[in-house]
Amino acid sequence: MEPSTATTGNHALALRVMRLTKPAIIPSWPLQADKDDYCGEELVTHRDKDITVIPNLVTYPYGEVLTVPQNLGSIYLGETFASFVNVQNDSQQTVRDVVLKTDLQTSSQRMPLSNPTGQAMVSKLVPGDNISEVITHEVKELGGQLLVCTVSYINTSGEKQMFRKYYKFQVLKPLDVRTKFFTTSDEEIFLEAQITNTTPHPLHMQKVVLAPSPLYTVSDLNFLGTGDSIFADSDYINPDDTWQYLYKLSPKMTADENSMLKGVSSVGKLDIMWLSNFGERGRLQSSQLQRLIQQQGELVVTVQSLPHFIAGDEQFQLVLRLRNTSDRKYNLHITLNQINNSGLIWVGDIRKVVGEVLPCSHMDVQLDILPIKSGVWDVGEITIENVLTNKRFSYPSIGQILVGLK
Repeated sequence: MEPSTATTGNHALALRVMRLTKPAIIPSWPLQADKDDYCGEELVTHRDKDITVIPNLVTYPYGEVLTVPQNLGSIYLGETFASFVNVQNDSQQTVRDVVLKTDLQTSSQRMPLSNPTGQAMVSKLVPGDNISEVITHEVKELGGQLLVCTVSYINTSGEKQMFRKYYKFQVLKPLDVRTKFFTTSDEEIFLEAQITNTTPHPLHMQKVVLAPSPLYTVSDLNFLGTGDSIFADSDYINPDDTWQYLYKLSPKMTADENSMLKGVSSVGKLDIMWLSNFGERGRLQSSQLQRLIQQQGELVVTVQSLPHFIAGDEQFQLVLRLRNTSDRKYNLHITLNQINNSGLIWVGDIRKVVGEVLPCSHMDVQLDILPIKSGVWDVGEITIENVLTNKRFSYPSIGQILVGLK
């Protein structure tokens, strides 16, 4: 708390502002001495009388005594700033029409916290009486900020008196949030959020969720199958530690209807809630997270079905989806290119007719493959030709498979 009295000049009223904030543990740095040393017994006696020292635990650096901060100090972004404002009549005069008004001045704006219309709180304030109020505000901007308290009244001579006091405090960043995007061929998005504790004390991470935009559904991948958090039993993130959160976003529309997802797409907002040392609640919500979507080619080929491991020499199937993202009809042929010394060979004709694929639609094609050698092998190369325009599309690597022959 910080008391501040404004009884300057001929003012009859005193203004006191006390921040309602968390206490702090007084650190204990006891002086160690041996009783056999010179003045050792006196030093030990003095140490034992220190109220900050825990009995029978004199070497522990923190005691059992709490102290209230003596100034406005600093606050972290997302926390709630609360202050007790009091106006006391310390004079022998009775004043009239006392107005108490508080505003918060930031680098970008000035906002009223109480009495925005400037109306009188009391019509008469006799000697010894006071008026007070508690103001609260969720801090949403970084940097230096000013609490501006204005008091006006009419004295016994009928003159209007006014004085103003300023209280400065700093808003610091509690968390550093960085994001990375990874996109699969099926337009699924994996969002990695790296959250670093930039405060000097541990934080209890109460909630870290991703609120998706209307275009996506989200899966939270930060919990095990049993429902337990991946961060084990402790939800406390230590100073300078970084935790990584992972989310999967799936588009609500099909890939053939993803015209709305072209260019820059908003995927949602991160909502973070935490508790600090003495249970003070903080909350941050990020701005809309944007990801730049790379424009796809006219013909997109994705693997729909391919085993990761084959334990025999029996043929298996590769299913490809050919997606026409253009506004023109395609008539497609596929040519299968065999890789020299490969452990896989194509089965059947190496040139296949796919047929017509309409604009913004797709067709699935099944290809048969026979493993002949053990090892890890590329599936092979394919070339797709649009016979209507003689345009060719080459795909040198479709995927890999591990073959373990008997």
